[in-house]
Amino acid sequence: MKIAISYPPIINEFGQKAMVSQNRNVQYFKTPTYLLPVIHAQAATWLKQLGFEVLWDDGNAQLKTYDKWFSDLVKAKPDVVVLESTTPVMKFYWNTVGEIKKALPNTIVVMTGYHSMRKPLETLEKSATDVVLRSNHIDFSLSKLIPFIAKDKNWRDTCTVDGFVIRTNTGSFRDTGNFKQVEPLENSPIIDRDLVEWKRYAFENGNYLQTPGTYATSVIRDCMFGKCTFCRYNGPDLTFSMMPVEKSLDEYQMLIEKYGVKEIFDDSGVWYRGAEARQFAKGIIERGLHKKGCYFGFNTRFEYLDEDTIKLLAEANFRFVLIGLEAVDEETLRRLNKGYLPHHIEKTLATMVKYGLHPHLTIMVGYYWQTQEQLDLTVKTVKHLMFSGLARTLQVTICTPLDYTPYHMECIDNGVLLTQDYNDHDMSRIIVKTPLAHDQYYKAIREMYSVAFDPRFILRQMRYLLTFTKRDWQFLFTYGIRAVRRVRNHLFNLTERQSLDAPKPQASPAAQTPR
Repeated sequence: MKIAISYPPIINEFGQKAMVSQNRNVQYFKTPTYLLPVIHAQAATWLKQLGFEVLWDDGNAQLKTYDKWFSDLVKAKPDVVVLESTTPVMKFYWNTVGEIKKALPNTIVVMTGYHSMRKPLETLEKSATDVVLRSNHIDFSLSKLIPFIAKDKNWRDTCTVDGFVIRTNTGSFRDTGNFKQVEPLENSPIIDRDLVEWKRYAFENGNYLQTPGTYATSVIRDCMFGKCTFCRYNGPDLTFSMMPVEKSLDEYQMLIEKYGVKEIFDDSGVWYRGAEARQFAKGIIERGLHKKGCYFGFNTRFEYLDEDTIKLLAEANFRFVLIGLEAVDEETLRRLNKGYLPHHIEKTLATMVKYGLHPHLTIMVGYYWQTQEQLDLTVKTVKHLMFSGLARTLQVTICTPLDYTPYHMECIDNGVLLTQDYNDHDMSRIIVKTPLAHDQYYKAIREMYSVAFDPRFILRQMRYLLTFTKRDWQFLFTYGIRAVRRVRNHLFNLTERQSLDAPKPQASPAAQTPR
């Protein structure tokens, strides 16, 4: 059997590409960042190890047009096509599935992704999709489903593998039950880098100071915290499991010594903490990998790493630390269920900077309750953190409700959604009723991104040169050029498009009243 793991190019009227793979929230960019879809890459690797022919078919990273991608797929005649869905591209995928089934009527189409896993019947009713996964464990699921299909022609009616909703031979839908929530992550293979054409993802990524860079096989599946209301890693259908430290260290050593990787980022929802984080850092040092000229990075949370752990990570040549700030007022942090308080922010960042790490802040605006006072506090705090050197880079996004997360359901229940069209959920504009005119939130985005051009920020970066640290010189003279390009890209996507296609700002008095 031939299985295609496919990502069709999705391009909007502005010539921007939708970034779907490995992104928690879909955005359209003129200058795309091609992110390796880690779990799908593990699934492809596993299927290859089981003896199946696997076609890695990322039309975005392969720089194909949609027509080229489609014609190549039809020529390849795969027995199974696997797609990844999320709210802003659902209508596109439903139409694309119809085109695939028309050209390849015997090909089985499997839909994965957070949106469909939570609304499987919707996808089956609105498209010709054959199977919907009810889990984010694509690798474990496909490693069981594909062998079953290969050996049983009547699989639609006889499949006993849990975690799927299947279109039967009579056209009805059959649910095989809940997926086993906790699988031993060590059973899933380390990604076959050659199979997934890793270099296509190795250069255009704002997380890399040095290239080629790559994403590690994630050490945490989903998130060990798993409570943030806006995040896909939240819900009764998700739990976290952890990869053994030694297995991950083996991969890092292989990536450095075999492939010459210069920066490795682990995009687990939240990376190791405590004993595992220290064990990993010690392992890097014991293997001498910290002296190979490769930087390491990960996602974490405020108050998750103590000073001794941060110091050890710095000694192991960790650099980039992505940390979700989201907002800085207590009401918003409570409603998002972030699990930390504003006074934790500076303490954590100061410790990271003390040991030479580069904290990267992710901020969101446009919550349906966000007042001018709350918005101003976020902007003021972000500027302070950037100008004082407590953070090195930032990313601002709109909090768009999607994939039926708790925040999405809350917006539906409270009647604050301005649109029912999934196409409008692409994070390019605010789609909820807010206490303020929407322009105020776009103004705040511009103000925060303008930090990159502020003399106070530039002077702060130049002061770092006095440390004569390689990474600080690289940050200013190498990364800076790429960063400016990406800031402009984000500004267009999040603010300039509003005059072209956004709904007029609306206010809701009810939205000002806390629940």
